Amino acid sequence: MKCPECGNEIRDGHLICEVCGYEIQMVPDFEEDYEPQIDNHIVDHVLDTSSPTNDLSITDQLGTTDQLIGVTSSINLPDFLKKRGVMIAVLAVVTILIIIGAVWGVNRVSDPEYQLNRAKNMAAAGRYEDAIIALENEYVSHPDSEILYLESDYYMELGKTDMATDTLMRLISSDIYSSDEIYSAYDRLINIYAETDNYDAIADLLGECRYPDIIQAYQNYVAIAPVFSYEDGTYDNAIRLKISANTSGVVYYTLDGSVPNESSQKYDSPIELDHGEYLVSAIFINQYGVRSELVTHKYDISNDIPNEPVVNADSGDYHKPVLITVEVPEGYTVYYTTDRSTPTVDSVQYIDPIPMPVKYSNFNFAAISEDGLSSEVVVRSYSLTFPDGISLSQAVDILKARLIERGLLNDMNGYSDRAPGRYTYEVISAIPIAGQGDYYTIREFYHDGTGTQTPTDTTYIVEIHQGSTAILGGNANTGFLAISF
Repeated sequence: MKCPECGNEIRDGHLICEVCGYEIQMVPDFEEDYEPQIDNHIVDHVLDTSSPTNDLSITDQLGTTDQLIGVTSSINLPDFLKKRGVMIAVLAVVTILIIIGAVWGVNRVSDPEYQLNRAKNMAAAGRYEDAIIALENEYVSHPDSEILYLESDYYMELGKTDMATDTLMRLISSDIYSSDEIYSAYDRLINIYAETDNYDAIADLLGECRYPDIIQAYQNYVAIAPVFSYEDGTYDNAIRLKISANTSGVVYYTLDGSVPNESSQKYDSPIELDHGEYLVSAIFINQYGVRSELVTHKYDISNDIPNEPVVNADSGDYHKPVLITVEVPEGYTVYYTTDRSTPTVDSVQYIDPIPMPVKYSNFNFAAISEDGLSSEVVVRSYSLTFPDGISLSQAVDILKARLIERGLLNDMNGYSDRAPGRYTYEVISAIPIAGQGDYYTIREFYHDGTGTQTPTDTTYIVEIHQGSTAILGGNANTGFLAISF
């Protein structure tokens, strides 16, 4: 055989040219009739193992590479053809596995549960952004609510609160989800806003909510406009206006139509509207600081104001005991206070003449109708002293000495066998007793040792100029009496 490179004659049994060094490659002739036999044998094996009725795994069905090599070896072929059959078998197995793997992979990628688990695994590894991308890709073909819940959670992990809430809003604004899924989205949203103290956002969210059950469940976050107990209008009688709110918080109001704020009057009891025009404005601020809308009502109370009560004793200085009497307008009741406050139906009702208090005193009187309409307040200030009489402290000491003499006290400190505590005495007022003179009235109080002071049923009197003592009897209408003891 000659060298194809230089033409030198190559000796038998040599594969390298001794002149140029060219390596001779020996490729045996291939008989084409054997190739179909090899291919058919392999194909028959593959079709048999991949039959739909076969429940074995892919590896079990196709067998190992060695088994497939055995298939080709079973063919009665020359050795060089058997070697080529092995290569073809291996290539065939690889090709089939790639095809089957591709089909299996496509099916798995399209499985929603697989994709959710894949995203969860990413999140578990701290790859939240990759997890969100995976979820978004899956949402395109499977718009499941669980995907949006997870996206919102992962955005929160990344500190992207706005993205988290926007994701949940996508669910709420969609019409493909069930009421339970939407309720769950509202709950998640409200929790996010509450954790970030964004209570105004909760109020806005619920204000646009179309589900009454959700609004009711979270009404403590909502500041609904206050509700007035009376509608706008004209009324013939005084009214007691009540203002209510939907949950815990404070109602602020004004009576002149100005916009109320936290410095305005707090509503804590019915508002008395007795006469004239009122422009009542109110807002409600709930416990989270959310403000309601402003509410304003106009009222015109057209009834007549009661006449003022007539008080017989004018303000001034007095040195003789005086009983203060009041003329009560017909159909009304007179109430009075002694602390300069405005009288109401809860104040002391005037019934009998009032003994003028000693030293200094102030009285406010008002006539009030059954429906709460009040007259103008009548104010009186008095000073009652007795320059020529015994002093108040002298009057108390004279009384104590008399009580010791009668065995009612043990000493001037007020201790007595009558009770374990002690008794004290205080001059209250001065009264005239016909035919007997002018007297100080002195109230007796019992102290039980615990700091509690209780008036007893006995009122004593001491004559202002001579110091005689007695027990007070009778009353201002029938006449006072001095009862000896």
